[in-house]
Amino acid sequence: MKALSISLLTALLVLNTAAASSEPQLLRPTYHSRVLNAERGYLLYLPPHFDERDTWPVILFLHGNGERGDGKGELDYVLKHGPLFEAWCQRRDLPFIILSPQMPMEDQGEVSYIKNRKLADIPRRLASGRHAYPPHYSGKDPMQGQLSEDFLKVVGNAIPVRKGWSLLADEVMGNLDDVISKYKGDPRRIYLTGISMGGFGTWILAAEHPDRFAAIAPVAGFGMADRVESLVKMPLWVFAGGRDATVRLAYFYPALNALEKLGHTDVRFTIEADMGHDVWRRVYAGRDLYDWFLSHSK
Repeated sequence: MKALSISLLTALLVLNTAAASSEPQLLRPTYHSRVLNAERGYLLYLPPHFDERDTWPVILFLHGNGERGDGKGELDYVLKHGPLFEAWCQRRDLPFIILSPQMPMEDQGEVSYIKNRKLADIPRRLASGRHAYPPHYSGKDPMQGQLSEDFLKVVGNAIPVRKGWSLLADEVMGNLDDVISKYKGDPRRIYLTGISMGGFGTWILAAEHPDRFAAIAPVAGFGMADRVESLVKMPLWVFAGGRDATVRLAYFYPALNALEKLGHTDVRFTIEADMGHDVWRRVYAGRDLYDWFLSHSK
């Protein structure tokens, strides 16, 4: 009887361990930022059954301006959008490690959508089920085809590089190296994507490190035509909202046309004509982008 009890206990321990390892994990690794001279963290999602594979593909996600923070108590704002929201908050079984760093506030603290945000608005992982997606576009801008002004007069070379992810580019790449070495990231299957400010950051980071990424997908952020030569062999899928009055469609074409002139043969440009600046809601809620990522490796 005693032997039977020990065997039953062992079996229960094995089952509990297996159940625990099958659950996804959301970690908060920390590092010392030399740029900011401060201790900071980033969000790291490990998919279900993480222990059962030797390597995993990695998505590096760069958030937008509204999700800036101190890398500590404000870190969870990064959960609001993107693949991390889908995998963790929406409980989707996405077969990726997802790395999501956070930009510091810099001088953006008085921007209305940052100043008025609340920690209570951050989506959380539900015990079961998913958060409801917005049923349709809720803005005020009508569909008008190409909303355009003169590209050089309006933006020049300023918007994508004036502020944003260039500040922490080296540290983000260091975080990525740590994830690859400590969490079984596959160096041949690293994918880069980001929204708005993070879309600009996707172009910039990929151009500086084209050998590191298997494919990239900037969302609601355009590249600069004079900075794309290093991306000529990079699989690229760009997304824009047709109703986006902030990052207008005309701004995307110079870099895309420059890539084609350089001989790039794997450029996709998808315009969701009925969506606004938050086109990312549809992009990451679908399955196509994740499948496209997995179809590419170095």
